[in-house]
Amino acid sequence: MELLEGGRTGRIWRDGDTVVRPSGEWTPTAHRFLRHLRSKGFLAAPEPFQITSEGEEIVSYVAGRVCEDLGDPLAGSERMLVSAAGLLRAFHTASQGFLESDSEAQTWMLPPQEPREIVCHGDYAPYNVATAGPEAVGIIDFDTAHPASRLWDLAYAVYRWAPLSDPANPSVAFGLDDQLRRAEIFCATYGATVEERRRLPEMICRRLQALVDFMLARAAAGDQTFADDVAEGDVRLYLSDIDYIRQHRDPVLKALC
Repeated sequence: MELLEGGRTGRIWRDGDTVVRPSGEWTPTAHRFLRHLRSKGFLAAPEPFQITSEGEEIVSYVAGRVCEDLGDPLAGSERMLVSAAGLLRAFHTASQGFLESDSEAQTWMLPPQEPREIVCHGDYAPYNVATAGPEAVGIIDFDTAHPASRLWDLAYAVYRWAPLSDPANPSVAFGLDDQLRRAEIFCATYGATVEERRRLPEMICRRLQALVDFMLARAAAGDQTFADDVAEGDVRLYLSDIDYIRQHRDPVLKALC
């Protein structure tokens, strides 16, 4: 088996055409959701196979290159941005109907948000998107899937793909002007309405604050993964980005609307 990088280090393996990952109490619901996506013709997500007695899930391997660094010429290209927005829209369309049709008790890692329009991916970022050349072709890691509005998921996606993060951070590849241009391209390709665009800056801040609250609660409850993330400064980064977005709210709205 081949150890895959990213995510939970040392705990995700590729075995031929399958991936073996740690499961959680939400995994049965996630597997039913993945089967729903396939029933709707959306084949860009893993196919679920099994949850083992050893506490692991087995899903199909989604072929493609994953790149978190938007400074990479392919990952940061406009063509990649457009294809990522289109893929998110297609995923949201396929997601419709699961909440109403699933007859079993549903358990999610992240708390559901109102209104419960669809099942969101919850972490639609470059590191969870498989690419082929300059295009996004697949979505991985559905641990964070949870019911919410389309806008809730779109907000986090724009935050990650623009990205709307302080350019003073050395890991941020684009300045404000390029971030605004990329945010508008993503929204236009996705098909965001004028009302969704108007609400987007505050929704991003709400989404990030919810993430911070969840991380701190999990760390306080003894979850070592989230405790490590907090110790490494992830919470400080998200809070800083909330301030950055609110500071530039007017330019963001002007670019989007």
